Amino acid sequence: MTEIQPEPLPRRARVYGVIACQGDSLTFGSRDPDGMSYPLFLGRRLSERHQQTWITMNFGVPGEGWAEIWRRNYRELLSVPEASEVCLWAGTNDAWKGRLLEDIISACEAVLDQCAAAGRFVYLATLPGKRGFGAPREPWTMNETIAILNDTYRRLARERGLAIVELAEIPPSLLVDGIHLAQGGNKWVAERFLEAIEARR
Repeated sequence: MTEIQPEPLPRRARVYGVIACQGDSLTFGSRDPDGMSYPLFLGRRLSERHQQTWITMNFGVPGEGWAEIWRRNYRELLSVPEASEVCLWAGTNDAWKGRLLEDIISACEAVLDQCAAAGRFVYLATLPGKRGFGAPREPWTMNETIAILNDTYRRLARERGLAIVELAEIPPSLLVDGIHLAQGGNKWVAERFLEAIEARR
């Protein structure tokens, strides 16, 4: 009787990079009609462009701000020791909820401290605020807070040696409700992170 030999397992692809993506609904991919997100597009663009296997992990949670991210960030980073880089994009919910600016910045710096303690390089992104279709015509204090946060993010990037990713000027046509990304917006954001990742190498 002939023994049936098990088929060999497929070889594991060599992974050239793993990137953790932290944030809120903008990272999660809320409002994308096909469940896509910028981390998904980022991983695919890196893989296709360089003919390598790149992995991105989406840790975005809708509705969260810096303090909520701080509660889970270090544990999540330690769960993926192979992810040497982190894309951080947060602060929109903090501004929308009217949290004290001092507290928002303290929580942001606490998250950056966790990333540094875990030995991860950070790509810190600026915020577009609420604008475009669906945004109110009159001025809104949320955008004033976001402008200050963006200046703070740029300063922190200089002081801490982080990469700043400029997303403040995303075309309004790529937003579906004045805040969240259409699928074209997810692709646009992925390209900006891609440029920052490539510039570091």
